[in-house]
Amino acid sequence: MENLQTVTGIDIQEQIRRENKVAAAWLIHYRERKRIHEERRREIETGTKKERDENVGGGRASEPGRPTEAMALALDAHDNCNNAMWLLAVEDVMRIIGPKKRQLIELRQECRFYIGPDGGRPGWVAPVQQRFGEVTGWCPAERTLHEMWHDVIGLTVRIAMAHNCIFGKLRQKTP
Repeated sequence: MENLQTVTGIDIQEQIRRENKVAAAWLIHYRERKRIHEERRREIETGTKKERDENVGGGRASEPGRPTEAMALALDAHDNCNNAMWLLAVEDVMRIIGPKKRQLIELRQECRFYIGPDGGRPGWVAPVQQRFGEVTGWCPAERTLHEMWHDVIGLTVRIAMAHNCIFGKLRQKTP
């Protein structure tokens, strides 16, 4: 079957794969990205983040600075950036989904660096199944885990689109 394409030449299947991959990364790395985002916000609020001086060799303006206005603008830009929109999207997903899917996300975050004992490619299903059994007493089948994960990713993509999150650019196919 041929790949679906729009009139602009973008491969729809590739776009869906890319969106799903980006959404999955935001779900898995949410805690770390949230921590970094909050640290940067605190730096802006306290004035400890030093902006790079692009004025090499030049003089300074004689007008007094506007530190409160500058901080407000920097906070507004920080709170409305793509990272902030993605964090809000993940938080909305966590509020919407049920406890089993929420547990799945937490276990996926926990097992994100798991590498099998044979040193093969990283796999998340077996350790998540094991931890699910330990935590909830229910050990879902591999297919069930994959279906739950794909449901969560699909919901995340839709919510991210509603928040106007940027997924990254796809290269257009050349004829």
